Amino acid sequence: MLKMTLRAFLVGCVFLQVVVCGSEDNSYYAARREALMRKIEGSIAVLRGAPDTRGYTAFRLDNNFYCLTGVETPDAFLLVDGIRHRSMLFLPQRDKEVEHWEGPRLYPGPDAHKSTGIEEVLESSRFGDELEKRRSTLKFVYTPLSPVETAAASRARTLHFESVRQNGPWDGRISRAAAFEQNLQSNLKSVAIRDLSPILDEMRRVKDAQEIERLRNSGRIGALGLKEAIRSARPGMYECQVAALAQFVFLWRGASGHAFFPIVGSCPNSCFLHYSENGRKMESGDIAVIDFGPDYRYYESDITRTFPVSGKYSEEQARVYQIVLDSQKAAIERIRPGTSFGDLADIAREVLDRRGYARYMTHAIGHYVGMSTNDGGNPERFEPGVVIAVEPGVYMSDKNLGIRIEDTVLVTRDGCEILTKEVPKEIVDIEKLMTERGMTEAIRD
Repeated sequence: MLKMTLRAFLVGCVFLQVVVCGSEDNSYYAARREALMRKIEGSIAVLRGAPDTRGYTAFRLDNNFYCLTGVETPDAFLLVDGIRHRSMLFLPQRDKEVEHWEGPRLYPGPDAHKSTGIEEVLESSRFGDELEKRRSTLKFVYTPLSPVETAAASRARTLHFESVRQNGPWDGRISRAAAFEQNLQSNLKSVAIRDLSPILDEMRRVKDAQEIERLRNSGRIGALGLKEAIRSARPGMYECQVAALAQFVFLWRGASGHAFFPIVGSCPNSCFLHYSENGRKMESGDIAVIDFGPDYRYYESDITRTFPVSGKYSEEQARVYQIVLDSQKAAIERIRPGTSFGDLADIAREVLDRRGYARYMTHAIGHYVGMSTNDGGNPERFEPGVVIAVEPGVYMSDKNLGIRIEDTVLVTRDGCEILTKEVPKEIVDIEKLMTERGMTEAIRD
């Protein structure tokens, strides 16, 4: 059992008020389906939801299906009819054995129609019949042709994975999206298949009010998790223990999991951008990079902080850290409607270049954030409702010194809102945070 000191520690926290279950406002999903109908007018779009899990792991729906439905049921299909301006959801028939072991699921019937707000909810076995009814009047059908994405996926990563698997001499499997496309083509004969992915990417690039609120909550939860991880970090701890502290807070505050694997890289590992082993024992004098974020109701935050394991930056660590921080602050100050990733990169690199460190920044300045940590969408000029990550970094492997500072930022009408601002990043504030009593000390007492 946890000792009383830890219980008191937890009870004393001011917990974020979040809704993790209960009634859902389906009007946002209906509005997205309606917007999609307008974009595909004269045709239909069909989406295949995620399959059930192979083992006893948490089910998570793919982003596009959830964005349009809010439904979290395995093996579902969605038909969005831009001709009749109706939507149809197809769900597996009731399986009492599954319900006995795992609890209630959503099945076709009046309850499903009421809870989803979708006009018709039918059994999955009828999906083919509904396609056949429309086949003679269709010239083309839309479906996503890009690989399935969840929280931790990026388009480039998934495309690379699918290519390696399909072209592997001992594998050869095509992607699930490609298999669905082939089956559609086989059933629809002469009807052409068009890629729905670019349309959905653009729809998801600018967030609506529901999405912005979830991203705000994700940002706050993420900031609180990193704050506790930094506060509790000490020489002698392993990198994985720092990650565990952050994830504990994520879950405690209402997240369903993490947005991507935790990156906690100390000393030499601070220079590896996507380091994930997290197996090194941290030592006094080390610098450590933590890059992590929660998955909150299908929306992510992406935060990076760099801190001194012993609680005090060395002179060189502080000097380089301040330069990276200045470059990030200059880039964030530039964010407003009409600016672009290129603009942010130019100003961040200008700050680094003036101090002689631009050559040590080896990655892009940022990326879109949303239902995926690296969300899709063309790198267009920003507009209100766009959410991005801003993450300049300097990596000097010859000195075992890597420093990255990252925040998730919402573009507003007249500037921006930093969604992850609750975790400190000024040198004095980080050093002060590390003097505070952390969760690990409460556990040891």
